[in-house]
Amino acid sequence: MLGRDLVLKAFQKYEVEYLFGNPGTTELPLIDGLVNYPDIEFVVSLHEDVCVGMAAGYAQATGKPGVVNLHAAPGLAHGMGNVYDAFRAGVPLVVTAGQQDTRLAIQEPALWGEMVSMVKDYTKWSWEVKNAQELPTVLHRAFKVAMTEPMGPVFLSFPSDVLWQEVDAEPLPLTVVPSNIRGDLEAVKQASSLIQTAKNPVFIVGDRIATSEGMDEMVRLAELTGAPVYIEHQCSRLSFPYSHPQYAGRCLPNGPFLEDILSKADVVAFFGVSSQAPLLYFDRPIIQQGTKVIAIDSGEWELGKNMYVDVPIISNPRIAVKEITDFIETSASHEDRVRFSNLKEQTLQMKKQRDQLRLQELEETKGNIPLSPAEVMYELNKALPSNAIIVDESVTSGKYTHSYLELNTPGSLIALKGGGLGYGMPASLGAQLGRPDKRIVNVIGDGSSLYYIQSLWNAARNKLPVVFVIMNNQSYMILKGGILNINGESAKHKVFPGMDLNEPAVDFVSVAKGFGIDAVRVEKPEDLQPVFERAFQEKKPMLIDVLIDSTVKVFLK
Repeated sequence: MLGRDLVLKAFQKYEVEYLFGNPGTTELPLIDGLVNYPDIEFVVSLHEDVCVGMAAGYAQATGKPGVVNLHAAPGLAHGMGNVYDAFRAGVPLVVTAGQQDTRLAIQEPALWGEMVSMVKDYTKWSWEVKNAQELPTVLHRAFKVAMTEPMGPVFLSFPSDVLWQEVDAEPLPLTVVPSNIRGDLEAVKQASSLIQTAKNPVFIVGDRIATSEGMDEMVRLAELTGAPVYIEHQCSRLSFPYSHPQYAGRCLPNGPFLEDILSKADVVAFFGVSSQAPLLYFDRPIIQQGTKVIAIDSGEWELGKNMYVDVPIISNPRIAVKEITDFIETSASHEDRVRFSNLKEQTLQMKKQRDQLRLQELEETKGNIPLSPAEVMYELNKALPSNAIIVDESVTSGKYTHSYLELNTPGSLIALKGGGLGYGMPASLGAQLGRPDKRIVNVIGDGSSLYYIQSLWNAARNKLPVVFVIMNNQSYMILKGGILNINGESAKHKVFPGMDLNEPAVDFVSVAKGFGIDAVRVEKPEDLQPVFERAFQEKKPMLIDVLIDSTVKVFLK
């Protein structure tokens, strides 16, 4: 067979449903061969980074690898933003790109570039295929590596002449590396003992609790010990139920916040956490001297990456949490259980105080025009169907998204982790394509939405009933807050160069209708609930442009 047919046959063998891409000349051999593989659907998008984002959203929603095909060096460069975000979030992607004919490369033709060098820092493995005989090994390795914990993107460059070469081979069966790996027993016992005897333990849970399906085990450990549970900042998945009485909140990505919540802890346990550094430089350690640190992850890189860890454990996080809970359950004395009960009461009181402040904030801003983001999220939460998945890129409004939406079901959140804007809209489309039984809701800032507003075309073309909720403050608000925080010349003059999006303001309703989907603008509180109800009653894509308060506040310190 031809090399391109071996590639497509491997995709078929590895159960690839969709090939996301934006085709060009170097991809024509692959596109030409698709006619013989009707069970692989090519999903065309209007920009390479939209393709990558769709593949990543599909992967996060389904647990299967997302497969994307880009166009040579410029196309790979266009897709790098969402490759980066997928890398930071541990999303299994097989990213491929067509390459110029190897016999022509020495002449440096248009579109040619050293693509492996471009992408190697943000992939688990990258390779340019030298000849068609390599393809069985290369394709097998790519899918195996992408799907092995800690998961992440891989990259393959396919020169056009290699795809036209004849090869006498078949795709290899896929090796699946088990992830049910137990940690060192003595380390697990040591971690159990530290948590069991701690007076003020604090738990921080991360995305790999979610990917290892460990939420229920995490809830069990929290309820046994009474400890407060925070979710890592910039989480990309749901690792602990938001409505649980011991849920202490989603961490903010700044040093003072992290230092504060850990200041009185005698034991801090990180469970599958990869967001460990604050977004802005912080000149003090977030862990106080004398505090014992436990870290559990599926790979060695995150263990002790930025701090000394007393008990590092390489393990499937779900299994490690279960074993720690079992040890504590078996060995806890009466005095231990009394201490657990007292700690739980303190944790519940903290939660009640936070809830009171949240409700006070809601009452104080309810009915405001422009709309309060708190009220918008409160009303959205009331309207959400039980099968909703939130795809979050709300950025400045993220505080409200994660305070007022009651997300409790595993898999009900997909969120931007790497910080590169332009992930949310494409990811919501890929998630909806992969999970037609769910209703995808994309909560996104106006600035973020404008990175890839052409994603709306895919919603219309592929009949994907995503509800896009644009939190529109007509600015890059998080940067305005940053200007206030540094208190420099711009802050003194209340001037924010390059941060306003209102001259002219974008008419999102007209833009959405131009791409073929229904849209409505909401400016009044009384219109929120009727619009949300309508959006979820109709099985079609819809954009809701919500004009929210544009008062400048400091979000990161």
